[in-house]
Amino acid sequence: MTFFAWLQETPFAHWVASDPSLLAYPTILTLHTVGMAIVVGTCVVMDLRLLGIAGDVPLKALLGAPRLVWTGFVINAATGIALFTTDAEHKAMQTVFFVKLSLIFLALGVYVRLRKLVFTSGAPNATSISGEVKALAVLSLILWTGATVAGR
Repeated sequence: MTFFAWLQETPFAHWVASDPSLLAYPTILTLHTVGMAIVVGTCVVMDLRLLGIAGDVPLKALLGAPRLVWTGFVINAATGIALFTTDAEHKAMQTVFFVKLSLIFLALGVYVRLRKLVFTSGAPNATSISGEVKALAVLSLILWTGATVAGR
């Protein structure tokens, strides 16, 4: 707890939490929301496509998704750490905070597994959408929903 108390008292944490500038908390929170939209939005689009929605969209259209997902994740991680510093002592003790982080990492693990199953065996096609892929897509939707709700 000493570390979290120290972290919360750093000049950076104070700047984020109390600076009247739009560059502090409002911008960081906005970037965090944008990062979440990029990560979750990209994963949801892929999940829905794997479940057969928009079946006329070729799976090849999703080949560039990792760049979006990992860029959004980096944005979210950086801004999430900044937001965490403003209330580190309190957040470090919240079960829901650890649930949120766990759901995010599980969802990212499911995303990596889906990518491996669908996109690493040559050109992706509809035949590569197995029952396991569909189950993982549903699990991904559940995990991202849970992470988003836990974050509120």
